[in-house]
Amino acid sequence: MKIYFTGSLHNLDIDKDVYLQIVKTVESFGYSVKADHILKTTKEELDKKTAPERTSFYKELNRFITASDVVVAEVSFPSTINIGHEVSLALDKGKPIIALYQPGREPGVLQGIHSDRFILLEYTLTDLKTVLEYGLEEAAAQIDIRFNFFVSPEIASYLDYVAKKRKLPRAVYLRRLIEEDMAKNSDYSG
Repeated sequence: MKIYFTGSLHNLDIDKDVYLQIVKTVESFGYSVKADHILKTTKEELDKKTAPERTSFYKELNRFITASDVVVAEVSFPSTINIGHEVSLALDKGKPIIALYQPGREPGVLQGIHSDRFILLEYTLTDLKTVLEYGLEEAAAQIDIRFNFFVSPEIASYLDYVAKKRKLPRAVYLRRLIEEDMAKNSDYSG
């Protein structure tokens, strides 16, 4: 599993050791973790970036989220709007998110997110391994399985028509058809 880790650059002075511990713990389970954009960047470096450099940095973060299977975010208060935005991006992309916070540092607005893919967990450094193990198991159950198949030009044309007419991605349309059929099929117990 590919993991994207994020945390507040503004809290890096306080929480860098915590971030490192989270990343090392996730790696100890055998997962690949993308975290250099946080661990090897400072707030000062980010503040010095030009507008085009910030745009490039943002696009890079977006690519990292897209390429990941799961997002692990340290969201302890005080966090930043940047973390909230990354969480929203990940949710929009259908990525499961493990949002970790320390006792007494609840993440405010993020507590209002109600999604099966948003796993909000309190942790301490003492129970971090157990909490992450649980979170990663829960997140793994939320990962979509990519399924590619070939269709005739006629079906492709119809799917394009439906996508335009209903303003709905083709995959969403196909998924809904399958879900409707699953609901009607009383023999299926999946």
